[in-house]
Amino acid sequence: MLEDVSIDALQAALRGLSQRQQAVGDNIANVNTPYFQASRVEFEGSLKNALGDGANPLTASPTVVWTDDSSGLNENNVDVNAETLIGIKTQLAYELALRATGDRFTLVRTAVKGV
Repeated sequence: MLEDVSIDALQAALRGLSQRQQAVGDNIANVNTPYFQASRVEFEGSLKNALGDGANPLTASPTVVWTDDSSGLNENNVDVNAETLIGIKTQLAYELALRATGDRFTLVRTAVKGV
């Protein structure tokens, strides 16, 4: 039971979500930096492929990609509204994954206790 793939998948998801939140923070921090190009973190496809192939989900790795959104007058393409929305969605997904991880460990603890 301790070899459960769901814990590894949740760990990989938390790692990807954490990196995405960092990218959102970096983007917002540089909203007024001339020529700054916003980035996005993608990990869901890699995680899905790892799970579908039967590989260890921890082999899935987040990828940073640069956006090609249109730029403003200072050639900066950070959209604060979009970044805020992505940040909120990421935070909610992180909290959900964290809760699922806690629930999974509660299930393991209950099974070990035999209650």
